[in-house]
Amino acid sequence: MNQFISSLEQKKIFTERLMLVRLLLAIGALLTITFNNIEYITNFDLVLNDETKFAAIIFFKQFSIFTLFHPLIAKAISIIILLIITTGYLPQLTCFLHAWVHLSICNSFLGVDGGDQIASNLSILLIPICIFDNRLNQWNSSKSVNTKLRKAINVFFNVYYFLILLQVAIIYLHAGIGKLYINEWRDGTCAYYWFTNNIFGAPMHLQKLYNIITLSSFTPLITWSVIILELGLFACILATNIKLKKTFLLTGLLFHFSILITHGLVSFFFSMASALILYLDDENIIFDFFKTKFISLKNVLQSRTLRRRKKQLA
Repeated sequence: MNQFISSLEQKKIFTERLMLVRLLLAIGALLTITFNNIEYITNFDLVLNDETKFAAIIFFKQFSIFTLFHPLIAKAISIIILLIITTGYLPQLTCFLHAWVHLSICNSFLGVDGGDQIASNLSILLIPICIFDNRLNQWNSSKSVNTKLRKAINVFFNVYYFLILLQVAIIYLHAGIGKLYINEWRDGTCAYYWFTNNIFGAPMHLQKLYNIITLSSFTPLITWSVIILELGLFACILATNIKLKKTFLLTGLLFHFSILITHGLVSFFFSMASALILYLDDENIIFDFFKTKFISLKNVLQSRTLRRRKKQLA
């Protein structure tokens, strides 16, 4: 038991991964708010009768940016908040604003999907961690402080962090088990129906490509592979092998990116990508990958600038 507690004391949780997760959540919300007409997607007159509208307005006005302010002002406030969050500064304060924006989306937007709800839940669950993050900017590495107080904080938040991961795991368990109750998923034909759906299906140019597979005998394998992947992602809550978790992380990201390409669920991708990174990226590989690419790009730009200056001086 002492060895287990000691490992929790040393296990880093306040890493750049937290900021990467918050960035992806912010990008998803930013795209939704920026490229939609707020006056239209927050208009309850479109779907609610007078009785339910009255109840909704009373409830939502207490929380939502989009009912407290004029739609255009609310849009501007939300965009400013989300842009501030991307800088990484003062997570102890911006975590509340971040959760406020996501809660406002869930409480006020008409077309809310599972991705919006997941983003809202994660932004709320990350508040306690952000409050006790001692960094001024979450893009910086956390300083190792070996005080008794900091060790106690690490133990508490590693346990708390596991409870967040458990909720992500249950999302995939629910998705995988839920599909088993639907005939089309069980008989293996669901992939065809989703790809060719008039509303949520793939674009026509992709349907022609997908038909090569969905009209073949391989369709059940594709359909069932989705269920197997989701149940496998759930089982990763018990995984200790880093390579296995890395494999499921990259496979899961590719899976959700394919959903983005096929069904156009942009904000859903960013929500699930942030959940997967939080869930499986113990080694911070996604952040390190983008950091390496950013440094390489920075070096290329600096070398080009130096060449131009030398030519001007010559």
